[in-house]
Amino acid sequence: MLLELRIKNFAIIDKLSLSFGPALNIFTGETGAGKSIVIDAISLILGDRASGDLIRADTEEAEVEALFDITGAPGTASVLEAAGIEAAEELVIKRVVQRTGRNRIYINGSLATLVTLGEVGRSLIDVYGQSEHQSLTRPEEHIELLDAFAGLKGPGKLREEMGTAYSELRERRAEYDSLVKGAGELERRAELLRYASDEIADAELASGEEVELKAEKERLGNAGKIKSAVVEAQSGLYDDSGAIVERLGALLAPLKEAAGFDPRLKSSAESVEEALYGLEDAANTLRDLADSIGEEPERLDEILDRIDLIGKLIKKYGPDIDAVLAHKATVDAELASLGESEAETASAEAALKEAGERASGIATELSKARSKGAGQLKSLVETELGDLGMEAALFDIKIEAVVDKENAKESAPGNESALRIGEKGYDRVYFLLAPNAGEEAKPLARIASGGELSRIMLALKRATVSATVATLVFDEVDAGIGGATAQTVGFKLKEVGERQQVICITHLPQIAAFAGKHFGVSKRETEEGRTVSSVVELDRAEKVEQISQMLGGQNVTETTRKHAAELIEAARR
Repeated sequence: MLLELRIKNFAIIDKLSLSFGPALNIFTGETGAGKSIVIDAISLILGDRASGDLIRADTEEAEVEALFDITGAPGTASVLEAAGIEAAEELVIKRVVQRTGRNRIYINGSLATLVTLGEVGRSLIDVYGQSEHQSLTRPEEHIELLDAFAGLKGPGKLREEMGTAYSELRERRAEYDSLVKGAGELERRAELLRYASDEIADAELASGEEVELKAEKERLGNAGKIKSAVVEAQSGLYDDSGAIVERLGALLAPLKEAAGFDPRLKSSAESVEEALYGLEDAANTLRDLADSIGEEPERLDEILDRIDLIGKLIKKYGPDIDAVLAHKATVDAELASLGESEAETASAEAALKEAGERASGIATELSKARSKGAGQLKSLVETELGDLGMEAALFDIKIEAVVDKENAKESAPGNESALRIGEKGYDRVYFLLAPNAGEEAKPLARIASGGELSRIMLALKRATVSATVATLVFDEVDAGIGGATAQTVGFKLKEVGERQQVICITHLPQIAAFAGKHFGVSKRETEEGRTVSSVVELDRAEKVEQISQMLGGQNVTETTRKHAAELIEAARR
């Protein structure tokens, strides 16, 4: 329930603070005084889109703040909990709109998004503006009203199940169509993959091979230099006259003989002897190498060709041989997957059929629930219309299954019923009206007058007044009616107010008389030439005066005051 509303720099409201009652709250005042601005402010708190045009002239931001009592409102508590906001007995929502277009939203002091605000708002208040009357002429709104009445909307309800099932059906359909449509593309893809796999396989690559090949290339490319160095070294060590080995051997004999006389030379003699043996081994090794080293142009060409091949593969498939081999493994895995495409298509078709059967089943269940709810709603609305001066009116609800043979496949392959399943099932719902006895019931858009639409709307709200929200807001629901019917409308609003908080804007004194709390809206021009709207709660005498003005205009007389007092007294009974 809305307890308080504070408005600052909003439209022509400078600063305003209102305290609401738990029953019927009525706003009255001259046209243009600012009554609907209060409703606009409430709508802003509930998540409506904001505009810089709403900000009062010469100010940079507007501010709207509302205090709610949410005890006994589990729906709101659940929404808050899902948003990570702690729920208490009271809820404070604050919204700041800046001329730059920026918004700040606070829920119980925590910054929140517009999406969260909208979810919280929908659990708190239903607003029915003048445009709501016109919604009755739009058949797409009728199914929403019927489903709400029949208890089919909300978490865990049939409409949510239907939406989920339809989403899954569309996903399965997209998957299946993609597989069928992409069969040729998949084959072309497979050819490319097979070419890549074969190209890599034919190369018979080995990890690290390119490093070894480059080393061998360097060796073969410099074979002449290598052999020349080996021959020269071997000759200098052993073959040449006065070679190092020969000279070292000549030095070793007298040194060993001297070591026999002086033990201190023994270690040096041994070192020279070891060096001699090592040089002899090196000379022998170099002799063997010299015999094996030679120009190998054919082998060098092979290596160059191999390096070129590996380079091309690396350029195409990866930075090194390991990456190329890993790419082949990936390609082979994808080829194996593509090889299973036929089985995958069959599986997708089976999944699509299963999803279609599930969606069809829920849609059928939903249609049956609507038919049951339609009978109950029809009876309740006709009773309400009788009370509102339309005793002879016949209200009917038509439910028809949508058949679309061309697009029946949306249901599932082989769908024989050709029912067009959507996120709301396969039904279309129409509200029909025969205002007078003996007439054929026709769509509301074609037959109902403005006054009749107003009464039908109130009848629907009365019939569907299940306490999903604590507060109902009616913005000029009295459009197109007057006299005794207006008094009945006021009585009905008062009755609704006994179960839920009602906030209503009206131009009719017969309705205003039923107010539990009556707010008078007026505007004035300040000394600075600015227009300011003000709202005050009226006491008993002020209420009589206001209703007198509504009855007689500016010519208020004792007669109009007496009439106003009688209306108020009659409304209290």
